[in-house]
Amino acid sequence: MPYLILQQKDTEPKVFEITKPLTILGRRPTNDVFLTDQKVSRDHAKIIALEDDNYELQDVGAKHPITVNGKVISRHSLRDGDRIRLGDSILIYNSKEPCATTLVEFLPVEEMSQESVEVASLDAKKTTIFTSDDLDLSSLQKDHQRLMLLYEIDRALNIHLEDPYQLLDEILKAGFRTLDAERGFIALVDENTGELSCELIRDTSGEEELEKLEVSRTIIHKVLKEGVSMLTANALKDREFKDVKSVQEYSIRSAVCAPLLFRGEVVGIVYLDNRASAGSFSQDDLVFLTALCHQAGIAIGNSRLYRQVVQENVRLGSALKDRFQILGDSKAMQRVYKTIKKVAPSDVTVLIQGETGTGKELVAQTVHSLSSRNSKPFVAVNCVAIPKELIESELFGHEKGAFTDAVTTRQGKFELAHKGTIFLDEIGDMSLETQARVLRVLEQKELQRVGGTKDIEVDVRVVAATNKDLGKAVEERRFREDLYYRLNVVLIKLPTLKERKEDIILLAEHFMAGRAKKISSRAKQLLLAYDWPGNVRELKNCIERAVVLGDGEVIQPEDLPFNIRQGGKLIPYPLESLEHLEEYHILRVLRYTNWNKSETAKILGITRQTLDNKIDKYGIKK
Repeated sequence: MPYLILQQKDTEPKVFEITKPLTILGRRPTNDVFLTDQKVSRDHAKIIALEDDNYELQDVGAKHPITVNGKVISRHSLRDGDRIRLGDSILIYNSKEPCATTLVEFLPVEEMSQESVEVASLDAKKTTIFTSDDLDLSSLQKDHQRLMLLYEIDRALNIHLEDPYQLLDEILKAGFRTLDAERGFIALVDENTGELSCELIRDTSGEEELEKLEVSRTIIHKVLKEGVSMLTANALKDREFKDVKSVQEYSIRSAVCAPLLFRGEVVGIVYLDNRASAGSFSQDDLVFLTALCHQAGIAIGNSRLYRQVVQENVRLGSALKDRFQILGDSKAMQRVYKTIKKVAPSDVTVLIQGETGTGKELVAQTVHSLSSRNSKPFVAVNCVAIPKELIESELFGHEKGAFTDAVTTRQGKFELAHKGTIFLDEIGDMSLETQARVLRVLEQKELQRVGGTKDIEVDVRVVAATNKDLGKAVEERRFREDLYYRLNVVLIKLPTLKERKEDIILLAEHFMAGRAKKISSRAKQLLLAYDWPGNVRELKNCIERAVVLGDGEVIQPEDLPFNIRQGGKLIPYPLESLEHLEEYHILRVLRYTNWNKSETAKILGITRQTLDNKIDKYGIKK
């Protein structure tokens, strides 16, 4: 077992045997290595047993730095003869039990206090040696430790972006590790109420319950209001705070408080104090805490923004996917989601452009659902499906007697969509005359029914869709230019399925939901290789067909339509198509009989030998 030999001024060396996997060193009487040195923290360091009888020394957040052989460390693999300084105490590490003569060989404490620090000169070939008489070793060590700590905290804050409580814990640990604080806490400003809420408390005195830590509200409120750091070396004598009731009541002597700032706003504060002694904090301490809080404020602000983004994405994702089944994680679809999110809350006109089967109506429904009109009607009109002689009646309504079959007055789609949204699908197929009437509604917010003379006010949001190039239609005078620019305020261009192939399997599995089926790897390859001219609609029909016609629990290539199995090629006709049908039928019967060839041959009405010949011919494999 290894040993630690303690060297202290005016005392005999003391030997500690390391027998446990974890050995704690510090000023707490219950520690494994108990040190009475006042510069040693209650829990100052720990030694961890590693594999192969190796041991590692680690700093556990001590107020004063640990040095090994004159160098400040946060962790160190121990070797024979290592000199460990904790405060004013020197511990010598020995892997074996030291004898009496070994103890005498160690340098006396007075000589060990003159440890040297190597500082590289401007000449890289030379090294100048300074002793502690020439250089304030303690000050250098403290500055080095604080710089390293700021670096470590910066890394930790970025790592814990998703966990605000862990952020706060790292900040408070850093404050106690470097400042002579007895108590402290972090409080954050509530994003909704603006009130200060205590999030994390630490009290090293052990005299108070953490939930009842009492501090000066005057100091806190001043920092919170003015957004500047504050230091009082002795609050009981400070002209600004000596008469404050809370300072007198709680016997607060030294206190330091700094704001957590994000984009110029105070998002919280860090407070530390010491009731035992005045002058516990210096201006250097205030500068360090302010720098620490500067990092922390940015991290906390970013953490809040990150949480808001995550929540908004979850909300939008739920609205898009769960309600209207708009699926896709591809970059192309992410751009669509982003545009929908931005445009939906406003009342601007939206033009959706995309090929047949890309989901234009689902996008229109989503825009309506995420708008302030979502409690009002969503009315969809397929302009290409309505005969030209009836479309104006459908859109604008008609008065009784306007034409032969107009036996009653009827409201049109625009009136039915009042206060809501009207979706004009395939608007590129609308006649020029009807386009003129639609333009009037958009511009004047009113319409006249067919056969009527009265102007009727309507308040509707228009979302239009087309699979045509309306810009080209304008050039060819098939679409009104003024209506085109009135509709094309915001354009949402939907990608084809060929342009978002990374979404194909996600969509296919969604269309199978609840049907306890899977897709074989080979079938997935065929789905990915196909170009899907019919887009999402074609994929949905393909999967539903495979689910119904497939015999097993796994969709196999033979369950897919022939053109998909051929990569979109035309079906050969007539001879090869019969061969492919025969191959497909034999494979299905084999699967049905669980590859029992005798039973398969019987069902097919052929001999076993003929079946074997056909299996070889077509290269059918299990």
